Amino acid sequence: MELASKYDPQAVESKWYQYWLDNKLFSSKPDGRDPYTIVIPPPNVTGVLHMGHMLNNTIQDILVRRARMEGKNACWVPGTDHASIATEAKVVNRLAEQGIKKRDLTREQFLEHAWNWTNEHGGIILKQLRRLGASCDWDRTAFTMDEKRSESVLKVFVDLYKKGLIYRGLRMVNWDPKAQTVLSTEEVIYRDEKSHLFNLRYYVADADVNPVVPTGCEGEVLHQDADGRYYAVVATTRPETIMGDTAMCINPKDPKNQWLRGHKVIVPLVNRVIPVIEDRYVDIEFGTGCLKVTPAHDVNDYALGKTHNLETIDIFNPDGTISEAAGMYVGMDRMDVRKQIVEDLKAAGLVEKIEDYDNKVGYSERNQDTAVEPRLCKQWFLSMKHFADIALPPVLEGKIKFHPTKYVTTYRNWLENIQDWCISRQLWWGHRIPAYF
Repeated sequence: MELASKYDPQAVESKWYQYWLDNKLFSSKPDGRDPYTIVIPPPNVTGVLHMGHMLNNTIQDILVRRARMEGKNACWVPGTDHASIATEAKVVNRLAEQGIKKRDLTREQFLEHAWNWTNEHGGIILKQLRRLGASCDWDRTAFTMDEKRSESVLKVFVDLYKKGLIYRGLRMVNWDPKAQTVLSTEEVIYRDEKSHLFNLRYYVADADVNPVVPTGCEGEVLHQDADGRYYAVVATTRPETIMGDTAMCINPKDPKNQWLRGHKVIVPLVNRVIPVIEDRYVDIEFGTGCLKVTPAHDVNDYALGKTHNLETIDIFNPDGTISEAAGMYVGMDRMDVRKQIVEDLKAAGLVEKIEDYDNKVGYSERNQDTAVEPRLCKQWFLSMKHFADIALPPVLEGKIKFHPTKYVTTYRNWLENIQDWCISRQLWWGHRIPAYF
């Protein structure tokens, strides 16, 4: 037999891979050998495999093949993930190209389109894995929304709920206005942006104010207009949220702002009179040390609102437009309002100055052009402390090792400061929480 002068991967790989499949060399059944199992981190059915998948699956394949050579009962379980937010976004975009809007479909009609997408792209991904030479037990192929997995999701949900680990509560969440759904913290991607810091005038409502500030601080915080009216300056990157302001906050340890203690101020343009509260949360060094408090639209402001029993005014609709509660700019998109309200504030003489500012803005991982909106609403949560208490000791005791070892600190910080996981999603595609009533 004459050997080819050049290696032809097409002929060699397809021939031998088919031989492996025909002879069930990748299949695995429990026996007396030591088990070695990997469940593939299932790729999303939103497209095709990328280089990250290639690297990840190559490493898994090496580990599984090595285990087989060591005589272990190796089982590599393949599968794909339904990826609720990402897949629904892809399906919505495809429908838009056909001139179809999601809101014009029934749930059942939309799910038919979603399953068509899933069957098309899920099949491509599995074929790609085979082409890579992945030595998976293909008879065990799973999909995160197939019947068996769906039953498991419901069973686990009910079990955790009965144990008191799943609860429904009113909390601040990450909201994607485009998909109109909650996101978990892991689904928010922060980007560095060139932004602006808008310094706005909050006039003191009391007519008899007689400010006394420390010597040397007068020019920094004591402001008067041409009519002799006093005002405080508040710096914000989000002027479109002032319609939801229900307090101004100063740090009780900040001497330069003690003249505001016990007074009330007027929200610029809105003309709502709000109290000046005191809390050590406020950063004395940021801006003038005066903070606008909008409990419905900022995680930290919400905490301040609960501590000081403040009113909560939700000025946004689920799609990111301004709600009736705002009393102005109703129906406008939040980003359009940001531009318009700055012009209106300028025209009313309520802008002290505008500065360039670098800040981090959270975007939806799945709708990457959409800035995430903090939103107060009732959702389902999984209590994470219980699981953190189980997962942390084996690492601290050295039973689980990290390579490189520096990630022990990362892991520890994450688990010791873990937040409850929001498991709600307001979507048609995905597992339904078994609490329809």
